[in-house]
Amino acid sequence: MEYYKSNALYEYISSKQLPRFKFVVGNAWQLIYGDNSCRALVLIFAVGVPNSEIENLPSDAERDAFNLLIIAGNHAHLPVKYIRFACDVEEVETVRVSDHTFSYTTLSMVQLSQLFGSFGLPVSNTHTAKYLNDKTSSAYHKWQRTSLGAALTVSDIDLWRLSDAGLPEIIFELKRSYYDLSKWKPFTDDYRNFQLISDLCSRAGMQFKIIYNQRIKTPFEDKIDRLKIFTVDFANTPAITENGIILLNELENI
Repeated sequence: MEYYKSNALYEYISSKQLPRFKFVVGNAWQLIYGDNSCRALVLIFAVGVPNSEIENLPSDAERDAFNLLIIAGNHAHLPVKYIRFACDVEEVETVRVSDHTFSYTTLSMVQLSQLFGSFGLPVSNTHTAKYLNDKTSSAYHKWQRTSLGAALTVSDIDLWRLSDAGLPEIIFELKRSYYDLSKWKPFTDDYRNFQLISDLCSRAGMQFKIIYNQRIKTPFEDKIDRLKIFTVDFANTPAITENGIILLNELENI
C-alpha cells in the first residue's frame, strides 16, 4: 500500500530542484525514538517494500535518506538502524535489519522488540510473533504501537536542510491547518515530539525549526506563498520562539 506522498511544499522543492532540501515520502520514514523524558535513544529508517523486493539492496534515494540519519546519529552519538519490511503481505512475521553496511539480519517481530529494548526503549509486548497489514496502517506501525507501548516518544523527520558542505544543518517540522498565519501557534499536544527532535538537534549540532502554512479545506488549497517560521530549542526559555512570516522564495535563507 502507499502512504502519504506529498504536499505543496515538497512539490515546490522538487519543482525548483532545491538541492539543499531533502525529504522522504511514500513507504519510508526517518524516525527518532526516545524515552518518556523525550531523550533520543535511536534513529531508524523504516522502509516498506513489496515482498518480492525484500532482499534487494536499498535504492540510491534510500541510501541518501539513511545517510542523513547516520550523519546525525554519529554527531549525537546515537545508534542508527535500517529496517526493511514487506508492505504487500497480510501477515508480517519477520523484518530485515541492517546498519550502514546493508548486510541484512532477519529478525522476528519478537526479536525486533528485543532489539529496541536493547537501546533502552520501553518495550511493553514481546510475545506477538506476527503483525497484520491493513488499509489504514502498516504492520510495522502496528508493531510500534503495541510493542513499544506508551512510555516513549517517537517522531518522524519531515524535512532537512543541508549546509553548503552537504551536511544536515536544520530539521524542519511541517505543520498545516486552516488557521490564518497570524493566529496559528504550535499546539502544546505536540510539545513532546518537539522536545524529542530538539534533543536530537541539540546533540547533533543542528537547528530545529517549524514551518507552518495554511491549508484551506473547501475549496482545497495548500497555500505556501507565505510561511510562518518558529525556532525550537528546549534548552532555552521559552523553548519555542516565533520568527515571523516569510515569502516562499525566502525559504532558502531562513
